[in-house]
Amino acid sequence: MLETLGRTDIYLIDQMMRGRILPGMKVLDAGCGSGRNSEFLVNEGYDVSGFDLSRDVIQHVHQIGTDWGEAFEPNNFKVGNLVDIPFSDQEFDFVICMAVLHFAENRAHFSEMIRELVRVLKPKGILWFRMTTKHTIVHLAQHVDDDVYSIPDGSTRYLLDRSYLEKLMVDLGLEYADTFKTVNVNDIRSMCVVALRKEV
Repeated sequence: MLETLGRTDIYLIDQMMRGRILPGMKVLDAGCGSGRNSEFLVNEGYDVSGFDLSRDVIQHVHQIGTDWGEAFEPNNFKVGNLVDIPFSDQEFDFVICMAVLHFAENRAHFSEMIRELVRVLKPKGILWFRMTTKHTIVHLAQHVDDDVYSIPDGSTRYLLDRSYLEKLMVDLGLEYADTFKTVNVNDIRSMCVVALRKEV
């Protein structure tokens, strides 16, 4: 347990400690990559599904997932993307999207991805994500286009605008499940942690 716990996002562990991810819940790891968050949840017996844009990555998950525990189901991990999620409406109690949304091309693309994530979320379910944000860093970044910036760590990212997120929340029937948090990493990037509850 401790080995896989060490690879799991600490802010996701916080959600588990708060009782927001409970046994019996269906969890989606959106943009799962090699499954570092999924691995711990599967090991703990959760019903976990995931998808990633890379076919090679999903094939790798199918290979290594057999070591994660009896709860691993290969058919639950699929090739897909955030604008066309390969799962049904209102299927999941908790949706994880870790360090993926900041690859949005613009606000329209970001909005499309958020809408898809909400589509697969059950009423009262939680959408949890981490991504780069404008807060505390935008004055040090170089504007490229729309909400896309070159940031001091040398990367180009979509930076979340909190006021725009809150407009989307109204449109989509979402509320904060937790306080909006940001972490400034030595003035080279700023990451937010967001937990949103679907009202209906």
